[in-house]
Amino acid sequence: MVLKKTFLVLSWVYAALIISWFLLHGWFGDTLWWLALLNAFAPLFFLPLVLLIPVCFVYRDWRYWRSVLAPFVIFIFLYGELFLPNAPAPNTDSITVMTFNVWGGGHSPETARVIVENGVPDIVALQEVTPLMADVLLEEIGDLYPYRLLEAEGTYRGMAVLSRLPLTELDISHLAHPWWQVQAMRVEAAARPFTLYNVHPHATNVLVYIEQGMDVAQEVRNSMAIRQQLIETLVADFSRRDGPIVVVGDLNSTDQSDVYVLMRRYLADAHRASGWGLGHTFPAYGGSFRGVPILPLQMRLDMVFLSKDFRAVRTWVSRTYGESDHRPSLAEFVWR
Repeated sequence: MVLKKTFLVLSWVYAALIISWFLLHGWFGDTLWWLALLNAFAPLFFLPLVLLIPVCFVYRDWRYWRSVLAPFVIFIFLYGELFLPNAPAPNTDSITVMTFNVWGGGHSPETARVIVENGVPDIVALQEVTPLMADVLLEEIGDLYPYRLLEAEGTYRGMAVLSRLPLTELDISHLAHPWWQVQAMRVEAAARPFTLYNVHPHATNVLVYIEQGMDVAQEVRNSMAIRQQLIETLVADFSRRDGPIVVVGDLNSTDQSDVYVLMRRYLADAHRASGWGLGHTFPAYGGSFRGVPILPLQMRLDMVFLSKDFRAVRTWVSRTYGESDHRPSLAEFVWR
């Protein structure tokens, strides 16, 4: 009896917390730095349902069902569409794009081979490409991708696009900024050319802030503002261009962020349109910080966005990732 009452109290406390977060998220978004951090981990908030729902069946008490109803409905509202059946028909006229943050410290051929292991996508957008990693990529798979836009730099700033379709680099000097990286190019697809952006905005790294004794609240606010500025600038740029648009990259933001909401006003999220499951890409593997375990695959940072000219038919997350701390995200799409 004591255990039963304890579970009931915990269920109602959990429901109150979820409802409170949901209301705060809807009202304030990322404008409060601590709430922005919570929003990034939103899918994890619903893990207790895995335990609480079976408890409802065990005790067969309507009070338990009432306690889990609100969290369950909120989960369905936020993520339900990602668990609907999706069986796309094969299409020979489709284009497949991969976005892959290869990690600035990577130099292994195993990382380059991840691209081949995912069926040699038509376009591969890479982030954190160093000169050493660029050499490895060209040696391992360069013959598969005759068209390239390589901007390899040290650590996290390097970018690259490898393509089986002809590319023409676009002038985006007006988008240059020390806290983000952007590439833009015209892709000569058979049906019609389109503009592709490869983006990598500044990250929020709380663990680094703690290790270096920085002001966590201020650094989080700064990083959020920088990402918002990039996306606003990016939206203004592609809104002025004629023709179809594809935006890919490591956005360092989740689908519960203000940055994501802004992107969705103009472009469709390929994973939301054709993926199954949460599609989490980061971190690729587990670890620990000061003895505290860090679970793998906590969030989806690597995304593909499409203009209304395209229809996503399939998206998936690579099972392999080489040395990287991100798993590649891939999308297959066709012309409408």
